[in-house]
Amino acid sequence: MPRKTKNMFSTARGRVRASMNKYNLFNLYKKPAINYQGKTLYQQKWLAKAETRAYHGEHLTESRWKELFKPNLESVAQLDASLKGVDVPETPLPLQTYAALEKRLEFALFRAMFASSIRQARQFILSGDVKVNGIVIKHPSFPLQSGDMFSVSPEKVLFALGRKKPSVEEAIRVDKKQIAAWNGYVSSAKSSPREVWEMKKTKPKSLDPFQDSVEDHKENVKKFNKSIEKNMTKTQRETSRESLLSDILSTASSAGGSESVSPDSFTSFNNTDRQKAFQVFNYLSDAKHELLDKFSVEDTKAFITKKSNEFATQEEAKLALHVKQILSELVKSRMEQIRLTAEEQKLPEYVTSLPYSPDFASNLTYHQKLDKDAIMEDESKAVVNLPWQKGLFGRQDPSKSYFTPWLPRPFLGCFAVLPSHIEVSFSTCHAVYLRDPIARPNQSEVVTPLPDHVHERAYMYYARKGL
Repeated sequence: MPRKTKNMFSTARGRVRASMNKYNLFNLYKKPAINYQGKTLYQQKWLAKAETRAYHGEHLTESRWKELFKPNLESVAQLDASLKGVDVPETPLPLQTYAALEKRLEFALFRAMFASSIRQARQFILSGDVKVNGIVIKHPSFPLQSGDMFSVSPEKVLFALGRKKPSVEEAIRVDKKQIAAWNGYVSSAKSSPREVWEMKKTKPKSLDPFQDSVEDHKENVKKFNKSIEKNMTKTQRETSRESLLSDILSTASSAGGSESVSPDSFTSFNNTDRQKAFQVFNYLSDAKHELLDKFSVEDTKAFITKKSNEFATQEEAKLALHVKQILSELVKSRMEQIRLTAEEQKLPEYVTSLPYSPDFASNLTYHQKLDKDAIMEDESKAVVNLPWQKGLFGRQDPSKSYFTPWLPRPFLGCFAVLPSHIEVSFSTCHAVYLRDPIARPNQSEVVTPLPDHVHERAYMYYARKGL
């Protein structure tokens, strides 16, 4: 049985523990350098022993730890470098004082970041959620050998490294504030949409809770670009020889007669294609074709779609052939013009805001208030549908024991230290114990927050002799 501790994360004592607790991080941050001035050698060793044991196996009794302690510290000898006369960096042997603990299953679980503390790793092992080489092991002190593979239930790892799950009452309290803020935002957006849009572009993310996150913003940019591509495809499909011919004839009709028609009259075409459009008009005008007096789309389609043997005269067939060739060139040019215009309208992923949309405010809807009493009786009655959240705060899946959707626990990155003697796969929650930790020149594989001079005095305390 591990020994009991009271107020283990006391900020007054400031002991550093083998845990990812936020108060433990605060103790590590504010911890001053250990001062040996005015202390006897035994007092220095006692102080070093207390500091190191608070982190390395604090749950073990002193008698149990002394049984595990080994005076002989393992290291790697750089014989080739010493024989060549090369200056070899000093090997931090004192950091190997507590290397015997690292092969215990409970410590390996914590080092592999499958548990948030040594004590939690013990709970996982005792509850039967840990396997070694495919066999369930319920002994936290189980000694691992080189090549052993251990695994933990993924649900337990998500619980250990995830944010704390709030209670139903806490979730309702948070969601009520969020819904009130959202309804106020919708009200202001509907009354003055342009001002709210400009505010979203200029206000920092920390001051505007309704701004999209980086991932949401990238997704919105992708949706915006896809809508442009969709409109481009639709416009290109509607562009044909028949539609362009109808446009040419309509422009000529609105110009007020063939004498007043010029290349500049065809404003719907670019500068290069206006001459071609005017050439089509000249072909039809010179031939005095009946389509000059008829501007319906049906008549233009009938003229273009006729086969060569369906024309009354050879001149009409040649006329249709020339018109088709020019219109085909105009269609190709118009297609390219539509594509280039769409490419210019697309937004790169790094843009900070989307262009203003007139229907921005009209698409926003008010959210209904929550009935606390009904939700406390039956959580399934809670309906939360905010742009950034579906379901109660932190309880999107009430069956899970961790915050859903899953979020990492606070300050997890400060404790993300993986040792060299363990190979970890977080995708499968498996790890391989490669070997016992050893010391190398200028490096030790035993993870510790304390310097080597503290471990040196702790070693002297247990070894009862100097180094």
